[in-house]
Amino acid sequence: MLLRVGKEDIKVSLKLSGEVLFYASLIFIVGIIFAIIGDKSYLSLFGFFTAGLLTFITGFILKKIQTKKEIEQKHSLFAIVIIWLAFCFFASLPFVIISNFSFIDAYFDTMSSLTTTGLTVMQPFLDTMPISLIFWRSFVGWIGGIGIVLIALIGLMTTYQTTTKLISAEGRGDQLKENLKNAGTKIALIYIGLTIIGIILLMFCGQNLWQATNYTMSAISTNGMDITTAGLTEINNGWNPVGIHNYFVDLALVFIMVMGSISFSLYYMVLKKRNLFLFIRDPEFKVLIFLGITGTILLSLKMNLFDSFFYTFSFFTCGGLTYYSTLQLANFDEFIKLILILLVIVGGCAGSTSGGIKISRAIIFLKGIFWKIKSVLLPQNAFFKKTFDGQSISNDQIKEINQFILLWIIFLIISTAIIVFHGYTMVDSIFEVASAQSNSGLSVGILSIDSPVLIKLTLIFNMFIGRLEIIPIIATIGLILSLKKKV
Repeated sequence: MLLRVGKEDIKVSLKLSGEVLFYASLIFIVGIIFAIIGDKSYLSLFGFFTAGLLTFITGFILKKIQTKKEIEQKHSLFAIVIIWLAFCFFASLPFVIISNFSFIDAYFDTMSSLTTTGLTVMQPFLDTMPISLIFWRSFVGWIGGIGIVLIALIGLMTTYQTTTKLISAEGRGDQLKENLKNAGTKIALIYIGLTIIGIILLMFCGQNLWQATNYTMSAISTNGMDITTAGLTEINNGWNPVGIHNYFVDLALVFIMVMGSISFSLYYMVLKKRNLFLFIRDPEFKVLIFLGITGTILLSLKMNLFDSFFYTFSFFTCGGLTYYSTLQLANFDEFIKLILILLVIVGGCAGSTSGGIKISRAIIFLKGIFWKIKSVLLPQNAFFKKTFDGQSISNDQIKEINQFILLWIIFLIISTAIIVFHGYTMVDSIFEVASAQSNSGLSVGILSIDSPVLIKLTLIFNMFIGRLEIIPIIATIGLILSLKKKV
C-alpha cells in the first residue's frame, strides 16, 4: 500500500532537519579555531565563519517552522537525507572559499569524508593545502562516523536493527525508547574513548600528535583520509634516519580500523555487563575475524603476508588506508582485486562505522537460503526456529534483507556500467564502485581531479546510498512521489 503524505509531513521533516543543522553549525567552531591558530589567515577564518553562519541561519529558519504533527519514522528518514545533503553542502564551502576548489570537487571530498569513504580528488594538493582544511577533512569524517553509529542505533537505517543488542543489554525492551538517549550518550563517549586510545597508540608507535590525531580519526571512523600527498608511505618510511618502514604504525592502524568496524552496541553491552567474553560470543565479531584471516590467507597466495594482512583488513573494515600509491593498487593482480571486492561488499558489523551490506545481513541472507532448503525438505507442516544472535528472525525480515541486498547489487551494476562506458575495465570499474558504495575509499586510479563530472556524480551517489544504506533514500523518493495536496 502506497504511503500518502501531505505538506505537514514535509514541515515536520524540515523542522527536524533544522534542529539538527542548528546545532551542527557548532562543528564549524573547530575549523575557525584551526584557521586562527593554524593558518593564521583571514581568508580561512572567513571561509569557516561563513559556512558556519549559513548552517546556523538555515537551521534557525527551518526549526522555526510551525507544525502540530507528531514525529514519525517516515519524517526521520526524510530528515536524514536532507541533513546529510545540506550539511555536506555547507561543509564543502571552506574548500571553495579558501583553496578555490570547484564546487563539485569540494562537494565530492566532503561527501567522501562525511560518509567515511576516503575517496579523494584532492590528494595531489594536500602538501599545499592549509592546515585547517587538512584537519577539517579528518574531523568531518570523524563526525560522520559517530553520526552513522547513532542513526543506526535508533534503527533508521538497518533492516536488522542494532537496537536488538541494546534490548538484550538493558533487559527491558519495552523501555528502550527511554534508554536510547542514555545509550546514545554512552556510545558517543565510547567513540571518544577509542579515539583517545588510538591517538596514544599511534604516538607510542612513532607518530607525532598531529599525525596520530588525524590518522586515528580517519581509522576509527573507517574514513581513510591522508594528510599529505604521499600519505602513509612518507610517514612510515620517515620515522627514523635509515628510513625503515614502520610496521608498528600499520599494525596500530589495523587495530584501530577493526575497533571502528565492531558494533558500538556490542561495546555498550560489554561495558554494561562488564564481560569481555561477549566479544568472542558475538556472531558478527567472530565472522569479522574469520573473514579477515581467510582474506589474508587468500591474498598471501599473490603477495607477501604483511601486505595481505594489512590490505585485507583495510578494505574489509572499509578503513581504506594504504601505504601503496594508486598506481601500485591499479597493478594489483586481478585475483587480489576480486577477493578485496568480495570482502568490501560484505563490510563490517551493523552499528559500526564500516560500510558494505554488513556482516549481520550477509549471515541472515545465507541462513535464509539454508532455511529455505530445509523447509522444502521437511514435511509441509513442519516447524523450526529461525534465529540469529539469540533473536527470532521473521520471514518479513528475511525478505527485507534480501530486497536490500538486491537493491545494493543493482545500484552497483548500474554505476559500474557508467564507469565501463568511460573506457575502464570491468574489474577496475567494479573495484572503484564497490569501494565507493561500501565506503572504503581505496582507488585503482579511475577517480582523479580530471575525471568526467558524470563519474564524480556517480561515485558521490554511491557513497551517499552506501552510507545511508539505501532505505532512507528510497523512503524519501517514495515520500516525494506520494506527496498530496492538503484537502
